[in-house]
Amino acid sequence: MKLFQNIQSRPRRMNISAFTLIEMMISVGIYLVIFIGVMIAIQIFALRIYTIAATKLTATADARKALNQIRDDIRQAKTLQVGNLLTPGDPTTFQAISGNNGAQGGALQIFQTTNSVVPYTTYYLDTSVPTNYLRAYMVDSNSAATTVTLVGYITNTIVFDAEDFQGNLVTNNLVNNQVYRMILQFSQWEYPIAFIGTNQGLNEYNYYQLRTRVCRRALD
Repeated sequence: MKLFQNIQSRPRRMNISAFTLIEMMISVGIYLVIFIGVMIAIQIFALRIYTIAATKLTATADARKALNQIRDDIRQAKTLQVGNLLTPGDPTTFQAISGNNGAQGGALQIFQTTNSVVPYTTYYLDTSVPTNYLRAYMVDSNSAATTVTLVGYITNTIVFDAEDFQGNLVTNNLVNNQVYRMILQFSQWEYPIAFIGTNQGLNEYNYYQLRTRVCRRALD
């Protein structure tokens, strides 16, 4: 009689789990759908940021060009006068601020030489149109006139003034002690390049302001 029975132990086979081909195909498909969705969302977000930045740069580009052009003309000028137009939109009716009145207004007349007749350039705010354009009326030495539109949607009526070095308003009578200031306040569509968001029919306006101070170089 055997009290103990020989027990033979056999190694167990480990259960190894793995994906089947169908499961792998489904997993890869889900991953691709999620990946493509994320990439599309990032692309749309990047396009919105680009559009916002591009519209802001576009809104101020023309105004900066106008500032640069007027700045260069003032530096090279021989005589300058701040004034207004007697007839809105007609630069030939320019009238300088006279006497002891502070030189501030919506127009600036620049003579490039000592000749006080021609050539000259008159920068003026054209309030005869609803968009309030800032224009340049240029007359050459042969009295041929050309009008160029610089920027639109100006909201302020006093664009130019003459100041001293401390920023105090002065008259047109001063020659070498004037600093000319130009301020452009204008409105632009917030998204003029493209519509953004659900309210595609409602564009809002943003308001900008650019200013500069320039002194002419050809001092007498």
